[in-house]
Amino acid sequence: MNRRIRIEQATTEANEFGEPIKTWGVLDHVWAEVKPLTATERFQAQQVNRQVDIKVRVRYRTDITEQMRLLLDDERYDIQGITEIGLREGLELLCGLYKPEGG
Repeated sequence: MNRRIRIEQATTEANEFGEPIKTWGVLDHVWAEVKPLTATERFQAQQVNRQVDIKVRVRYRTDITEQMRLLLDDERYDIQGITEIGLREGLELLCGLYKPEGG
């Protein structure tokens, strides 16, 4: 695990008109192993998820969900799938480039 990533979670706040606005806050900064997907993995991932670009491995934790995103090298990625590695040894996150709602 040689890359530092930032995990972000969405919160909803009301603006001055009472309309909900989504904002992103930092959950944590963690060390990770980041790998691009192979052609076979990419094909299999596309069967279940939309565009998946990278696989990220982090130490096991229980507070990461698919509603979060991560920041790596100034690029934001949606977390699209989470798989436990071993018996609570770590997590494997399938991620695709972040696309804002409506974008």
